[in-house]
Amino acid sequence: MRLYVAGRINYDTVILVDRPLERGRKYVGKVLVEGFGGTGTNIAIAAARTGARDVHLFAAIGDDLAEKALAFLKSEGVNTEHVMIFRGSSGKALILVDNLGEPVVVTLPGVNNLLTPEHVPRDIGEADGVIVANVPLSVAKSITMQTTSSQAIFMDPGALWNPFELAEEVKGECFLLPNKREFDHHKNSASITDRCITIVKMGSQGSAAHIHSRRRIITMSSLPIEKLGMKIVSTSGCGDVFTGVFAEIYLESKSLEKALIYATIAAGLKTTKTLSYDSPKRAELEEAVEKYSKYLSINETSF
Repeated sequence: MRLYVAGRINYDTVILVDRPLERGRKYVGKVLVEGFGGTGTNIAIAAARTGARDVHLFAAIGDDLAEKALAFLKSEGVNTEHVMIFRGSSGKALILVDNLGEPVVVTLPGVNNLLTPEHVPRDIGEADGVIVANVPLSVAKSITMQTTSSQAIFMDPGALWNPFELAEEVKGECFLLPNKREFDHHKNSASITDRCITIVKMGSQGSAAHIHSRRRIITMSSLPIEKLGMKIVSTSGCGDVFTGVFAEIYLESKSLEKALIYATIAAGLKTTKTLSYDSPKRAELEEAVEKYSKYLSINETSF
């Protein structure tokens, strides 16, 4: 099974601040950790750790960090054949995490914005699944046009562009994975999109799968981390982990409910880790699913 992930590579600096952030205030902070992240990195690693054996990352990295980035990604089982190396600065992200684990992320895109449709891998239409994250819109359109009816495509571009605008171009199975804020912002176009299943990621409120063609919604609660005796360290990257795990489990099982359960638990476990890519490996995830599934509530309603 081959899975392509199109997204960004960043170098993250995670800083803990002493209280929730407010405008006009000064804070004391300390650097917790530094390491690679970015939506493309986070999703690809989540899929690989979940069990995908042929994960290809299509992304850009600057020549300043290329050697380290490629070595790191390969160590996580990610194929870097289509990671483009450009002269210039790699993308960087400053992640401020307060004492409740809530992050504020400041991104310096660097060479991430240099990807063009001409860089899209020619064999992307042969993959079993394609995850399109926060690449430029022109690149996302090129990828979408190359996908086939036998593929599943998962769109998670963040706030960079509207995934509902490309939904009707998808030939195979289609999933859109916005967070609550992004979904609300695009709700006018979302309401008329029957082509794709929309998975709204709502953090501590869980998730909601809108199956537009059947006018049904499946809601799932989040994993109650603190009630289970664990500590929330950082929620940065949880949405990416959700997407990577959801895509891999769905491609394996073709079960929407199973994919939601695994993705929800993986994202919950990620909150206990500092680095944004730090999703659980498959053995840990299987153990957690067996142990914690009973704490999740699943409901199906019509709309």
